[in-house]
Amino acid sequence: LASLKSLDLRFQELTELPESISNCVNLWKLDVGSNKLKTLPKTLARLEKLKILFATGNEMEVIPAVLKDMKGLTMLSLMRNRIEGVVDCADFPAITQWLIMTDNKISEIKNIGLLKKLQKCMFSHNSLNALPPDIKECKSLQMLRLANNKFDSFPKTLFEAPHISWIALSGNGCTKKAVEKMIADGAAEKEDIDYKRLDFGEDLGEGSGGKVRVATLVKDSKDSSEAIKVAVKEYRGAHFSDGTAADEWNLNKALPPHSHILSSIGTFKTPHLGLVLELLEGAKAVGGPPSLDSCTRDTQAKGEGLMNIQFALKVAMAVCDAARHLHKHNIAHGDIYLHNTLKDCKGSIRLSDFGAAFVYPKELKPQIQGIEVRSFGWLLDDLVKFSEVFPEKGEITAETRCSHQSLKSLAKQCTQGGDATALPTFDDLAKSLTVVALTVVGKVVRNKAE
Repeated sequence: LASLKSLDLRFQELTELPESISNCVNLWKLDVGSNKLKTLPKTLARLEKLKILFATGNEMEVIPAVLKDMKGLTMLSLMRNRIEGVVDCADFPAITQWLIMTDNKISEIKNIGLLKKLQKCMFSHNSLNALPPDIKECKSLQMLRLANNKFDSFPKTLFEAPHISWIALSGNGCTKKAVEKMIADGAAEKEDIDYKRLDFGEDLGEGSGGKVRVATLVKDSKDSSEAIKVAVKEYRGAHFSDGTAADEWNLNKALPPHSHILSSIGTFKTPHLGLVLELLEGAKAVGGPPSLDSCTRDTQAKGEGLMNIQFALKVAMAVCDAARHLHKHNIAHGDIYLHNTLKDCKGSIRLSDFGAAFVYPKELKPQIQGIEVRSFGWLLDDLVKFSEVFPEKGEITAETRCSHQSLKSLAKQCTQGGDATALPTFDDLAKSLTVVALTVVGKVVRNKAE
């Protein structure tokens, strides 16, 4: 037992943990999810090297007392338990970096300011209607998920978190009405598609929200002579960590099309909610999703080498253009990342995945856009990190080195802490990126494939 580093006890019908776990003195990751635990034993405090604890899908009604004594714990999930009422963050380890409290019945958060290292905080699918004022003390907080709670008015307190970069707020009263109004006003004309017109092919992928498949969409269910290939996202679950199926469906129905956004061309409601999307041939994500170690930062895409600076600039300009379009319509993406940015075999770049997106009041555009600019800054920083700029990777031209430094400088400007309204706007960034692009091989990097 002493040699174990990771232990998985999921789906064991456990009502309590065996005491022998305390002998696993070198354990750094423990997963006790999907059991029937009502609490956690005090002996877990002996596991001084334990950094990650997943207790998702159990029957806990209160925060286990042992947690505050687990001094090495940095990542904790109590998702899908039965925790109600007030959660006091004094009950969590002081060094908690990643906290997942999604899908409980929590109505209030206290003392969150004690968690000075908190970086990623997930409270979607609860009963919150306000945020604690001491959130401003969370100097490291970058990601906050609050979808499907009870915020009837916009929680402006979150603006006081000095480094907040990614937020999710769909499914709350303050955002639901706005997206419903966009649909009613006809901001985007999306076709209601008869499911019978779809002839399905191979799977493209599957996530917590549902499955994506290739399909052929015929113009008329009785005439297959005119047909186009599409991608179809079918929702199988009611909700997921960033929001609900219904909210993502509504957002896509309201979303005005743009050349650098993978939005729906149509929707259907039966036999279940679904989106019909443009099919991007050979589409791949530009980056990989965050890991347990990187927390809020993307990883390099699997199987991909370092990208050249021309491509990095192309991605930056495309995502910036997409974000400008979104905020023109008071839409926050909520998850601007390279792993949500797709490239296809023709070189086209699209911002995708609107599971965390929401519509916000236009008077809050300076603050919300500023937060999204900060997330875009981290995307720029990742582009720099994943670009081919080091001498050992080959000969580096003066233009490449200059462009690399310019991207790095823009990333720094965008990720400054403090008042988000003081950051550059996406209009500002579009101009700056064009200037940077002019230094690369003497011409602008074009967003569209030639």
